[in-house]
Amino acid sequence: MTVRTRAAALTCAAALLACDATESGRARDTDAALPDAALPDAALPDAALPDAALPDAALPTGGVAALGSTLHTLDAVRVEVLGTRADGLRVPRDLALDPERPGRLWVVNREDDSVVILHDVDDPSAPREKRIDPYALHFMDEVSSIEFGAPGLFGTCQESVNTYAGMAEPNDFMGPTLWSSDLEIFGYSNPSAVAAVGEDLGSHLDMLHESPLCMGIAWERANIYWTFDGKTQSITRANFMQDHGIGYDDHSDGRMQRFVEGEVRRVPNVPSHMVYDGQTDLLYVADTGNRRVAVLDTTEARSAGRIETIEPGTVLWRMQDATLTALADASTAGLERPSGLALHDDLLYVTDNATARITALTLDGAVVDWLDTGLEPGALMGIELDAAGRIYVVDAARDRVLRLSAR
Repeated sequence: MTVRTRAAALTCAAALLACDATESGRARDTDAALPDAALPDAALPDAALPDAALPDAALPTGGVAALGSTLHTLDAVRVEVLGTRADGLRVPRDLALDPERPGRLWVVNREDDSVVILHDVDDPSAPREKRIDPYALHFMDEVSSIEFGAPGLFGTCQESVNTYAGMAEPNDFMGPTLWSSDLEIFGYSNPSAVAAVGEDLGSHLDMLHESPLCMGIAWERANIYWTFDGKTQSITRANFMQDHGIGYDDHSDGRMQRFVEGEVRRVPNVPSHMVYDGQTDLLYVADTGNRRVAVLDTTEARSAGRIETIEPGTVLWRMQDATLTALADASTAGLERPSGLALHDDLLYVTDNATARITALTLDGAVVDWLDTGLEPGALMGIELDAAGRIYVVDAARDRVLRLSAR
């Protein structure tokens, strides 16, 4: 997620985030959020616990405080476990803070196509709830990513070729889904839509169906999102236009543009997250299969013609003359399998699914700081930062959400 995009498009929401820059109460200890029984064995190295950290005098002043200020080890930061399998986490792959409700964290789970909502990340007693949409087997099947958009809305992408949870042959009828973040709506059936459509299509607001194996999503403005399309190895600008309402099925007004086909590469089971910078109109991409963070510039792009679509009514253009360039890669930043991506205060934060490292980069690609989390390979995926610069990550291997912050 990018704070810069939201600051440009949602002044009110950005102000709400800023109000949460300091904690209103005591921060959670690593094991305070849940009873000991809920914590996995060997959950974190001992050095990750607050009382095992370095003395304050040993901390340097450079780098990024939440990454240990150039010490590169967990004992230089504070680590908190905010959620575990006991909260319903099942292979969490991405997470996002609701910009309209400070402290509310949404986490998407691949194993059961669900969402776990932590209602207040600064209050250990705040409720956590799990929701599975009535038609998640399509609209959130194998969910890979989540991104908040216009007020009251968010989008998800799905690493799926659409088998309806193994009940049908794959048909590639898959892509990004638009949802309401209103908890009176999300996850509930709409009886009026059920009566009109003839089946319960859950609470989704819209969907586009030209992006199978979708590995990442980023919001631009209005109902426009960018997606990392694993099947076609491309980046797509997807405009839902006007949503069809809760649980209906008119998906025919979508407008889509496919860029740089064949220039990005999916790694199965590893999301490729993205960030759109609203100040520069550049899209930053975790190009996982090519071991790099890339930058997409569409300034000079133009249409090269229409592409046949699966969904009747949807218009899809093939675009040419966009440029995709490497910002950082294995040789310059030690990236092996970049996955999570977040933009905060002009720094890009990248999680590496192979090495369990979090790296902070300038927008020119220079490494500012990095932290070795000590997690197992395959654990790190999505990443998020709050207004105070605290870092939230998923641990997909142990079904946890962790928060890293300065000591």
